Amino acid sequence: MNRKLVENLLRTEDSDPGCEASFARLDQYVEAIIQGHDGTALFPDIAMHLQHCDACREDTEGLLEVLRKNIAADQ
Repeated sequence: MNRKLVENLLRTEDSDPGCEASFARLDQYVEAIIQGHDGTALFPDIAMHLQHCDACREDTEGLLEVLRKNIAADQ
């Protein structure tokens, strides 16, 4: 089995709020990034979660890509 996968599955971080709590504030995290702010500095708990949750990270990257394309199309 993939060692990184096993480590991520077994790891627990006190600062990781989990999927539900991260998703509840994901719009703020993404908006900060779109505006050019450091999302990791502003939302370290969400950034921590995204490091360990592939599904949430993929959703966030997809959302950022769509928003960036829409912004570029509007310019």
